[in-house]
Amino acid sequence: VELVDLWATRQPLGYAPTTQFTKSSNITILLPLLTLKKSLCNDPYHISIQKAMPFYGRPSKNCESCRIRRIKCDRIEPVCSQCRRAGKTCGGYRDIPSLLFRDENDKTVQRTTAARSKAEARRKLLGESSSAKQQRSRSKSKASWSGLIVQTKPEVFFIPVMPSAMPSSLENQGLRFFFNRFGNSIQKVANSPTALQISDLDKSPLMASVTNELPLRDAIIAVGLAAMSNVISDQSLLIVAREKYLTAINIVRSAVGSPHLSNPVLIFKIITILSLFEMVCCPSSQLDSWVVHLDGMAALLKQDSFSEVLYIESRARLQYLFLCVIRQFLAPGKLPLDLLNWAPENLSSVDPDERPAVDLVDILIRFTRLHHTIRCDPNQDTETTTRLIFEFDRELDKWEKNLPNNWAFTIGESQDIQHGFDGKYIIYEEVWPSRILNHYFWGRILVNEIIMGYLATNTIPTLRTLQQRQRALDTISRISVNICAGAASQMGVVLGNGYPCSGCLKLPPLNGVFMLLFPLTIAGSAAGAPDNVHEWVVETLSTIGGTMGIRRAMELIPKIKVSRENKRRLYSQANQVELV
Repeated sequence: VELVDLWATRQPLGYAPTTQFTKSSNITILLPLLTLKKSLCNDPYHISIQKAMPFYGRPSKNCESCRIRRIKCDRIEPVCSQCRRAGKTCGGYRDIPSLLFRDENDKTVQRTTAARSKAEARRKLLGESSSAKQQRSRSKSKASWSGLIVQTKPEVFFIPVMPSAMPSSLENQGLRFFFNRFGNSIQKVANSPTALQISDLDKSPLMASVTNELPLRDAIIAVGLAAMSNVISDQSLLIVAREKYLTAINIVRSAVGSPHLSNPVLIFKIITILSLFEMVCCPSSQLDSWVVHLDGMAALLKQDSFSEVLYIESRARLQYLFLCVIRQFLAPGKLPLDLLNWAPENLSSVDPDERPAVDLVDILIRFTRLHHTIRCDPNQDTETTTRLIFEFDRELDKWEKNLPNNWAFTIGESQDIQHGFDGKYIIYEEVWPSRILNHYFWGRILVNEIIMGYLATNTIPTLRTLQQRQRALDTISRISVNICAGAASQMGVVLGNGYPCSGCLKLPPLNGVFMLLFPLTIAGSAAGAPDNVHEWVVETLSTIGGTMGIRRAMELIPKIKVSRENKRRLYSQANQVELV
């Protein structure tokens, strides 16, 4: 990690230590939040914190010619001797009082107008919240979880939102929106031997964290308000969301500066939520700004003060490795040490249920290394590279065929299920395999797309290359359907319609909608995917963006369309064979 002192460079935002490190320090963490800095500076609602009358220093009375040449002006009337000697025209001497007392009215009015707009927006929102609170207090005076039961057929779901009788302040609106959209609905499974009680909601680790850890609460409120702002197009909510975001950033910055006084688990939770904020608020030119926080997480793991006291469960570590792989395909760069130093022995003590995930991440990390090598050195031997790519495809195919019973999935068909893909949806045994299978699906498509790219370089297609090409297209078509069917099942949880399963589910705190964006992007932009897959992906991303406020989902749609057309044109022109 590069040693940089944020304060010396006068950058106001970023993860930076608040104390000065000595020269013997081995590492200084710096994660500049350029996205936020740029968005704040460009935001018309951004409020400046400069003074109304800044100090400009004592101006020089010297003539302009001497000031430009940086020489001493003797200020002789009517013109200085320096200008006369150089044969230059002396413009005269400056009026000191006019320079000391400048007209700052325009700047002052501009700042006060922005502050007044912000205050009025906040007062309006709080006024609406207060009236809603009074109406609820007349009908119900005691907070209860029972009012949160959502009746659906044929099962009952309990949505982990804030109690309806809580004071509906602006912060609670953000919390409620976050849990309604991104928290996991808790399903009462018909096959479950024990029925889920309403009181179980209070035992949710995420709910406990929100109650007990105020910094995490601020980060969650920031995401909730920002997403709500996107849904209802209210910029005043976004202003408050950014304030909460900055509060959470300052907590992380202080923790990095004083790691011995911080809670590493809490810091990692906050960084995770901050990455969600970037997905919610990202502009079209910075769709992958969330990877800044992933880099920050990687940098913190290298710091002994964090890694020695931080225990990360194997599932969380596996998901982190999958994200590191995804990052290389979204924002290619130097491979992180987590991928360069990876070996399956690093996670040798995992439970048997997690062994397939370890095997899969091993395949994808090795594939990412090869992809990085190809990108850095495109003049490598084509035959050797193609052989290695085909070997990865065979490994992935073998991985799918050897899945244990509790990892197996079946594709169900029913026209009654909402948000299905042409009536198809995947039935999972558990939630954990469904999350890992998403990584398998997009990885398999990427491998076969690279195969298609190498086959497209053959100017004279042979029967063998045409067969390989058709096999790759068939694989892409099948896997893209699986992505959509799997997303249909998981979108059921997101939109409150249940999680098709054959056993009891242990749901994680978040519903995983953010993790669906990358597989859907891969499926929707794949040239070998059927047209109905592309159309369904576009419609689903539009639903996610419009109802959940994730701006990244909406911004991905035009990029998916362009990428798909470019791939179709490349493959069809290279082989003169119409794509299926």
